[in-house]
Amino acid sequence: MNIKSLLLGSAAALLAVSGARAADAVVVAEPEPMEYVRICDVYGAGFYYIPGTETCLKIGGLVRYQISSAQHIGDEGWNKQALARLKFDARSETEYGTFRRYIEFQASVQGGGWSNEAGAGRVQGQPGEYWRGVKGESGTALRHAYFELGGLLVGHTDTLFDGDLSGEFDAGGGDRVNQIRYTFDAGNGIAVSLGLEEESDNFDYVPLVVGKVAINQGWGSLNLYAGYDNAYEEFALKAIANFKATDALTLQVLAGYESGPTFWSINQLGAVDNFQGGVYKGYAWTVAGYLKYQVNEKLAVGFGGQYFGDAHDNNLGGRPVGGDNDYSLGAVVDYNIVENLDAKLALNYFNGDTLERTANGGGFAGFLRLDASF
Repeated sequence: MNIKSLLLGSAAALLAVSGARAADAVVVAEPEPMEYVRICDVYGAGFYYIPGTETCLKIGGLVRYQISSAQHIGDEGWNKQALARLKFDARSETEYGTFRRYIEFQASVQGGGWSNEAGAGRVQGQPGEYWRGVKGESGTALRHAYFELGGLLVGHTDTLFDGDLSGEFDAGGGDRVNQIRYTFDAGNGIAVSLGLEEESDNFDYVPLVVGKVAINQGWGSLNLYAGYDNAYEEFALKAIANFKATDALTLQVLAGYESGPTFWSINQLGAVDNFQGGVYKGYAWTVAGYLKYQVNEKLAVGFGGQYFGDAHDNNLGGRPVGGDNDYSLGAVVDYNIVENLDAKLALNYFNGDTLERTANGGGFAGFLRLDASF
């Protein structure tokens, strides 16, 4: 056996051994590729694709702290409120158009204090007529829950009749309500909407019927509203116009009329006070105006007023009664402190026949609000 044969034999033996060992080797699986969150810029800033889907999601919210007082309704102290809102906005594209799902939660807490009404118990060392106040916690409220597909909207959100001015003194009527509505985009800045809304879940089977025509052009916008309340057999009409006098100066005007008490009754004290004890409180007609001036990118100021004519306060089947006339005036200062942190200072004055008959006799109201959004 020569040297060449010995070397070849050794190499063959080594290959056989190494091949046997390779057959017994542990195979490590390749790691699955990680799917990073992708930015979705189709619907604007803040949207991301939900991993594994083509649905875009935006999570946002608001933290608010507000200090307010309302002398015109007998408030003799400062009220503080902390409020939080959490918003979820999911969107995707389908053969019928954009499919949107929107949810918004809110919770708030009021400050505690002293009261001359029975509360949490008499306080030792204090005059006998005073009681300790308690903090008013709202818990969690579902403000909005609806979906949109194309022009169809189904769920709980602001009534189609909702709309007012940019001031804090005014009232436009309406509240959040369960509904089904459809909006037709006619093009050229014109849209027509029709909604069926639920006034009561245990009264009758006929919903509220609401219509709206929205016109948006270079000069501004015009929104026309109409609603019929079958429970009262009354109707309501409203128009809101925005005129761009200059790039910085905007004029808003509002006019409303209702044949009698309706779900959308306009109340001087605001929509939350419209319905009391089974009675809608409102006015037969109203006119309002608001002038807003954008001083610079951070500061805006505004002033306006509203007149409420022929008050009505009647139950089902009633006609407008009373004929009282009231008015409100207000000024607002808006200031952007930093990005996503805004301050609003509002000072309002309310008076007229209705308030003059009360012990308060009208007066001022206002607040300082800080909104931190994300």
